Amino acid sequence: MTTWISHRGLSHEHDENTQLAFKQACEAGFTWLETDLHTTKDDHIVLCHDPELSHVSSSTGTIAKMERSELEVIQLKKGGSFLFLDEFMQQFSQQNWVFDIKPATVVQVMMVLKPILLSNRDLLNKIIFLFWSAEQQALFLKDFPEAVCFPRKEECYRAGVTCLLGLAVLGRIKKKQIYSLTPRFLGLPLLNQRMIGGFHKRGAQVIGYLPETEKETQLCLDAGVDYILTNHSPINHSK
Repeated sequence: MTTWISHRGLSHEHDENTQLAFKQACEAGFTWLETDLHTTKDDHIVLCHDPELSHVSSSTGTIAKMERSELEVIQLKKGGSFLFLDEFMQQFSQQNWVFDIKPATVVQVMMVLKPILLSNRDLLNKIIFLFWSAEQQALFLKDFPEAVCFPRKEECYRAGVTCLLGLAVLGRIKKKQIYSLTPRFLGLPLLNQRMIGGFHKRGAQVIGYLPETEKETQLCLDAGVDYILTNHSPINHSK
């Protein structure tokens, strides 16, 4: 059974990474929500993909240089408001989460997030982490060895190519890891059951990364991926 992960919530009508976008995703049937973490000047975690306000609103400035109270009054491009991690964790406590920790403020994010996780390690059972810095991921896993982190981009590429060629033994695929693969490469279908089977035989899983069309989504499903990370609603004929 494929697990569906909503990429920043459903943002066709609402601003991504906002309460309304995630609420709509939950109503569409998503049980996993992916979001991006940045920190404010006064050490609050805000959910936003971009560090610059101009990318998400008519305002200017950098999130890391602003306080929470300043961000709370900013209107985003589709009329929404910034959502902060404490609000997200409370409002969407029934869902599982994927935290994409952006490199611009990774040190500050971990400074805020670490005490939260130490006070309730059970939260680690419902989170997958994405670090863009191998060094920061290693430091995090030293404190939280039970945490699940996505493999590095180069690891996913190596594993995917070797499985595609039927040489999975050379891919250094690690047990219990979740590898991210796109449904197509250079316009050609990439995923198939034999390829995904190479991961499963080694105790690993695969996430279909951001299929752009329903056809690509079905390609992920037919291949037997374990997760699909998508900007769209789940299609009804999933396996």
